[in-house]
Amino acid sequence: MSVFLIVKSLLRRKVVTALLLLQLAVTLGLVVNSLLLASAAKELVDQPTGLALEQILTVWVKPTSKTLRLQPALTEVISRQLTAVRQIPGVEAADFVNQIPLRQGGSNWNIFERDRQDESNVDSVPYYYSSEQIFQVLGVQLITGRLLTQQDWGIDNILLTEKLAKQLFAEQNPVGKVTNNGTVVGVVSDFYSQRYASHPFYGQIIFGPLHRAEQGYQLIVRVAPGQSEAVRKQLAEVIRNAEPEIDIGTVLRMDENRDDVFRSEIGLATLLAVLSGLMLLVAMISAYSHAHFHALQMQKEVGIKRALGASKARVLLDVLSESWLTTAIGAGFGILVCYGLNISLAKVISIPAVPVWLPLLTMLLLLLCVTLATWYPARIATRISPATATKTL
Repeated sequence: MSVFLIVKSLLRRKVVTALLLLQLAVTLGLVVNSLLLASAAKELVDQPTGLALEQILTVWVKPTSKTLRLQPALTEVISRQLTAVRQIPGVEAADFVNQIPLRQGGSNWNIFERDRQDESNVDSVPYYYSSEQIFQVLGVQLITGRLLTQQDWGIDNILLTEKLAKQLFAEQNPVGKVTNNGTVVGVVSDFYSQRYASHPFYGQIIFGPLHRAEQGYQLIVRVAPGQSEAVRKQLAEVIRNAEPEIDIGTVLRMDENRDDVFRSEIGLATLLAVLSGLMLLVAMISAYSHAHFHALQMQKEVGIKRALGASKARVLLDVLSESWLTTAIGAGFGILVCYGLNISLAKVISIPAVPVWLPLLTMLLLLLCVTLATWYPARIATRISPATATKTL
């Protein structure tokens, strides 16, 4: 059947055809952007963090007594808790910290090199108060200089992550440089610090006590491979036994913290993926209904063709050709829809731009779905007998 005759046939059913084209266009736009969001979410979740996610446990703790939330009692409480936690079988290291890595936000300072504030200032850099076992817990490696030790406790000496050091000092040796937050004594390997900081891998580590814990603090624990669940079951009870007057949060593995950070992207991608699947299913049902109804309406025309010698394969191709052309037109509008939807989503969430090949690949997927949906109605059309169809002439 020629394209002209197919278009003429479609125009005889303007409303039904228009609705089918709209459905196909919206389906393609939704599927394309769902695939982009799913890909972006997977990249976020799978990106290297510099942390042994399945070996690190975190738990929020807050003393219920106001006295215990202030110094010097606060340091004594934390010390008792850490001593007890480090004795749990399977625990390799444990420490306190004012905030944990891999979060949406937290405690930040700006940092700049003294005498070069205008040229070197970096805003919103996460800082971590902790002590000697933090490096073992995080698993960071020393890049240059030295690690902080107990002798640095309460002194204005700091460690920087590698990316932050390069941002502040470029190719210069950062060791010995004086910043507004203290003297740099070393640089450690990068780890994912905060999502909405000036850079996710910027961080500064300071040895010193927490002055108060009105908002609580975090205990962060590194366990031996395969021991995270066994330690998790004991951790809350051990901490509470060391100091009963506390509120304690849920014990989480670091990969669970990661999933929570990217929860909105993962949830939206999942939702759109489900909607896309439903839209494809509805498009297939609509294509089936459209083709089946049209095949019934074409009985006379098909009968004449069969009487004139048209083969079943030719009749099958004619019916499928109409579905293919309808899908191609709907997908053409769908390309415009997918770019428009992508621009709208980019205003509220992080989503990659639409690559040229993805709408074309999705068009092929849509064409395959429609072909499968219309195959049975097309087969019905091929079974029309010339004698039966020509009785109405």
